[in-house]
Amino acid sequence: MGTKNYRYTGFTLIELLITLSIVAILATIAIMYVRGQAFKGNDARRKADMERIRIAVEEYEKDHNCYPPYVICGIHPDQPIYPYLNNVPCDPDTNASYFYDYEGSTCPSWYRFYSKLYFTQDPDVVPDIGPNSAFNYVTGSANAPTSVQSTPPNTSSVPNPTGGIEEPIIESQYYGCKSGACVPIAWDETRPGPECDPSFQSSDCYGRCGPSVLECKNIE
Repeated sequence: MGTKNYRYTGFTLIELLITLSIVAILATIAIMYVRGQAFKGNDARRKADMERIRIAVEEYEKDHNCYPPYVICGIHPDQPIYPYLNNVPCDPDTNASYFYDYEGSTCPSWYRFYSKLYFTQDPDVVPDIGPNSAFNYVTGSANAPTSVQSTPPNTSSVPNPTGGIEEPIIESQYYGCKSGACVPIAWDETRPGPECDPSFQSSDCYGRCGPSVLECKNIE
């Protein structure tokens, strides 16, 4: 009886590793592509949202000769730009209001809206601008100051209880109405922006705290 020869036709370990590496590379490329497209889509929505809000803010100014004291996202009939815009868009990722920066007065004569674009190759990206260097995209009124450089937080220091170098603390630059009183509110880096809406840039909230002004509420 003759001896039969069997030929092994499976993958060797090296071939299997090479195949898995190629699959992993292709999967990574696909994920990066999909992620980049998602970034572009959300960024396009941010720009469109901010343009809609900007138009409503300009309409408000035509009727009041001032820009609004605050702008927050969502449906709030008691906010200033209602009914110029009934449902103010929120950021598609964080569900937070677009950051509204304005001349610090009871009758603002200019304003800016800041946001953060995630597709950093976008030609409209301006790195590290606005309060706390937290943003990279800005739009606003035609008469807004041309400089959009980063605004560093106010800092002071307190004695270190263990001795040595004093520890710096960040002072609040923003205030909100809570229980009818104007109180300091913290900066939330995850938004980014003040921790609740609406916020003000004055320690007396420009005298707006009361029954007719929204309480400063966190994102829901």
